Amino acid sequence: MRSRSRTFVRPVRPLVPLASSLLVVLGWGVVAHNSGAGWVQALGDVVAGTLLLGMIGAAFVLVRTRLRVTSVPTDATAGQPCAIGVQSTSRVRLAPVHPPGPVCFVGPSGTPRPAVVPGTAPGDALTLLPRRRGVASSITVDVASAAPFGLMWWTRRLRLDLPSDLHIGPKMGPPVVLPRQEDDRSGDSAHRSPRDIGEPRGVRPYRPGDSRRWVHWPATAHSGELMVREMEGPTAEPVVVVVTLPPDEEAAESVAERAFGTLVALIDRGTSVFLTTTEAAGRRTDAVADRRSAGRRLARAVTPGGPGSARRTDHGIGAVAPAEPVAAPGILVTMADLRRSHHRVEGP
Repeated sequence: MRSRSRTFVRPVRPLVPLASSLLVVLGWGVVAHNSGAGWVQALGDVVAGTLLLGMIGAAFVLVRTRLRVTSVPTDATAGQPCAIGVQSTSRVRLAPVHPPGPVCFVGPSGTPRPAVVPGTAPGDALTLLPRRRGVASSITVDVASAAPFGLMWWTRRLRLDLPSDLHIGPKMGPPVVLPRQEDDRSGDSAHRSPRDIGEPRGVRPYRPGDSRRWVHWPATAHSGELMVREMEGPTAEPVVVVVTLPPDEEAAESVAERAFGTLVALIDRGTSVFLTTTEAAGRRTDAVADRRSAGRRLARAVTPGGPGSARRTDHGIGAVAPAEPVAAPGILVTMADLRRSHHRVEGP
């Protein structure tokens, strides 16, 4: 994507280089006037022209420089470095502003560079250190140059469009207190019930009405009495996690981090999880199957009723729901399989 200019080219701390150059030109003029030699005057003109080129040359370089983002990962984490590929027509210094990051140099250097993200166009690496979660479709950078002689720096601020959205998920926070998961290895879990079809739960003595197809012959031979297989299937409904972010940015980050830790803890248990958040299009409820999908959902989450949330949308699972009264900020975990609910409110 091409760069978009947001400010004019401007010098960086110009007082010292301008004053130094002016003193050099004035001093050379005094020497040339006193000597009366033509070659001294001619050399003074060359020095003055060189200093003038060094003063304003970088401004012309920045005006003609073209930047574009060649590659970007799909996912990142707040507080963790994220490398994107950048190409520049001139050698310039980049300072990421939003999201922030360390200063680096990009542009032609005579050394071939591989692609930052495999399978994409080659380019220099620009590292971002996003402080907060969110979805970035562009980045803002300060571009600076002191070409050709390094006498004075000039800078301008550009916005670079990303070839694809960058989902910045929250950091892993401590989960809300969840009930201890019972061990199902013995087949006696209270959260599972007998079924005609499903996974084997164990064996039991034959009872009138059992199908002959359920007979477990090895267990029958071992026990000396007729034994049948007992099948089981899950009786639990999916766990629903409702995340409501407060208006304060710091408090919202804290709630998102705890929500991410809670989702990961539930997913690691093997629990089917549905996440309800407010996005720019409205209220959304959908399943999350892994850490990546959980991070992306929380990256898109906004404060209900805030400037990024919609008033009316479509309703349904996997879609957004109509505007509802704003709930208390925090995390509501409905443990349907454990017949419990946990409510944690965090915020101002």
